[in-house]
Order: sequence, then C-alpha cells, then structure tokens
Amino acid sequence: MAEGQAEDSFYQEQEVACMRTEIQIEVTQEHTDTLGHLNHVKALGFLEQARLDWYADCGLWKEAGEDSLGTIVVNINVNYRKECFLGEILTVRTRPASMGTKSFILAQEIVRPDGQVAIDGVTTSVVMDMTTRNIIPVPHCLAKHFPPLSKS
Repeated sequence: MAEGQAEDSFYQEQEVACMRTEIQIEVTQEHTDTLGHLNHVKALGFLEQARLDWYADCGLWKEAGEDSLGTIVVNINVNYRKECFLGEILTVRTRPASMGTKSFILAQEIVRPDGQVAIDGVTTSVVMDMTTRNIIPVPHCLAKHFPPLSKS
C-alpha cells in the first residue's frame, strides 16, 4: 500500500476487540491557514473532538456525572503526512492503544477522502476527579476497552 494510505491495520493492530470510533469533519475556511491547507492547531482540535466522542461512547460522563471527571492530555505526538484542503470531508479515527494504572494512550488518525492518512499520532491522557483535583486510576468504563496489560 502506498505511503500515507489508510490501512485496515489501524483497526487490526490489536487482537482483542477494543472500541474504536470514527467521526467526520468538513474542512471549512476557519480551519485553513495562509498556505491554503488545514492549520496544524485546527487539526489538533479535530483530534480532541474525536477523543471527546470516544470518551462519551465509553460512558465516561454517564458513569460519574458530567462535571465530576475530566480528562487531561499529558503528552501528544502527531505526524503531519499529507495536506488537507478546504471542503474535504475528513474521517478521524480513534482507538485505544495502551493503558497504565493512571494513564492511557489513544491512537488517532485523520484520513483524507482519497483514503490517505494525512495525520496520525498518539495522545497520553489521565483522568482527574474534578472535586478533589486529583488524578485517579483509569475508570473501568475506559479501561475495559484497552488491551490487557502485559505482565512482563
């Protein structure tokens, strides 16, 4: 498959059935920069929107109440591989990659209409109890969607 081509491997990297989500976003004028393509900051916003969708689908705020838990990005690594342009409908995919006791990593990619991966990356996040302002262990509603921890 050609470089940057979206492969089903994004969904096949794990042998366990982990929850994956897809959202579609159209690139509008407000998303582009002076070079005429998707601005890198707006692309990060697309990834954030997709993570929020993943959290909601997991039931994060249903389990604990909308204002009681918050997610915090502690590290993000993004690869910009191809340009995205005004009017394109992009697909943003999110899947669980790995989990520790208090942090977890989501893998994401933004796919162009031609099937090429324009942007991919991983985000490490934690969950905060908004009342105590403490980082808590990964809640079960999220944890159950990750591959099992390796016992090495």
